Amino acid sequence: MEHNTLELKSSWDNKFLRTICAFANTNGGTLEIGKNDKGEIIGLPNAKELLTVIPKTIYDTLAINVEAQHHTNGEKNYISITVTKQKTPIDYNGKFYKRSGANTLEVKGNELIDFILQTQGKTWDELIGSNISVNDLAKSAFETFRKKAIQSKRSQKEDLDLINNDVLLENLKLKNGTSIKRAAALCFGKDPEKYVTNAFVRIIFFDDDDIEIHYQDEVHGALIEMADKILDLLYTKYLKGFIRYEGIQRIEDYFVPREAMREAVLNAIVHNDYSCFTAISIRVYENKLIIVNRAKLPEHVSFKKLLNAHRSYPHNPLITNVFYRSGQIETLGRGISKIIKECKKDGKSKPVFKNDQGFFEVEFKRDKNYADNNGTINGGINGGINGGIKYGLAYGLNEPTPVTITRDTPDTNNSNNKSVLYVTGTSEVRAIQQDKIVKLIIDNNSITIKQIAEELNVTERVVEGRLKSLKGKNIIRRSGSRKNGTWIVLGR
Repeated sequence: MEHNTLELKSSWDNKFLRTICAFANTNGGTLEIGKNDKGEIIGLPNAKELLTVIPKTIYDTLAINVEAQHHTNGEKNYISITVTKQKTPIDYNGKFYKRSGANTLEVKGNELIDFILQTQGKTWDELIGSNISVNDLAKSAFETFRKKAIQSKRSQKEDLDLINNDVLLENLKLKNGTSIKRAAALCFGKDPEKYVTNAFVRIIFFDDDDIEIHYQDEVHGALIEMADKILDLLYTKYLKGFIRYEGIQRIEDYFVPREAMREAVLNAIVHNDYSCFTAISIRVYENKLIIVNRAKLPEHVSFKKLLNAHRSYPHNPLITNVFYRSGQIETLGRGISKIIKECKKDGKSKPVFKNDQGFFEVEFKRDKNYADNNGTINGGINGGINGGIKYGLAYGLNEPTPVTITRDTPDTNNSNNKSVLYVTGTSEVRAIQQDKIVKLIIDNNSITIKQIAEELNVTERVVEGRLKSLKGKNIIRRSGSRKNGTWIVLGR
């Protein structure tokens, strides 16, 4: 019988002022006194007296006016106290309360900050950041935004060319006069953590019992650039994948489809509750991957409803708008549905979603038959290690447990007899890539970073990192300019 806007009490007690306070802070409501929990009228002997006492007590304590009415049903009396939602937060004895279903709950901690902001029609990401200036924002972040906005056709190049970064901030509602909002510092800042602690993503590789950390990385910088950095790390260092060939086409297969991973990472970045100062984490295991972020679910959307297409209620509307305008996300509440769809399209199992104590998790699991469908692990390693490891050892590329795989092995489980190559992650991947780079340089000492990236099917940023490592180990060096120079493999 009781619900979000109705509470029933057999008699009056001043402790019910908490309920009145909660009604005023949420959606309003009615307190009926003289009824039991079933809604049956049991009578109120002092109804006429309470009709005067209760409104006065409420005004003296909460400073709000309510509508009190006396009702008669036969010989039984009861009264109703109707409360309207207030425009400013109401406290009772220094504490704030709200309604959640049929319950009256105290609002505290970070939730209290959000609550006070909501009553003022504001969100955390639109607050003015102290001491933030345009000079604190990264030029590369604006370039990334412009590039992605044009590629996604959310904006036309000629339109973006007409405005500078200062005007772009105004168009994205990231400025208030000359003041910069927190969303701008997060999305475009050179060092967002200077203003918002732990505004970064931590990636950790665990053993299966969650005890030993094998290695980890942290991804820092402007949020608008973060998803690409994270995906590069995950797919070049952390995830094991299979490479197969259909004819001459090279196909890489991972237990988490890249587009599903991208959507999950973007969801975590865009919807993270940065006011809690907790870093987003990506926990990688041999057979699963879990993305965790702090999140506050919309009050009117159940967790079950959240797993399907639903109306969008962004926790960070300004950040969400930046990512939407850049073309990286939609704003239709379809993020989770898209993750599931991409996994299904790629033949992978449906991820598991959890909401636990203020943390939102998405867990991708490796299917049991994944290796069988792609060729055995041992077959891939044994088939390639003898043929390709000499370059890695000869040029000092033997990082911890190096494995270089260069030869395809037949997939005995594949009726089409497609060739399959197993590629491992972490330091082995780096050794493989560095080994290939050295061989490419030996074949063509004028090869460009772009050409190397195309040969390895990775980003230019990854190639630059591998070249830096090779130069640091005195394996290669550059002679001449970036444009017209050549590479030299040392010790040959």
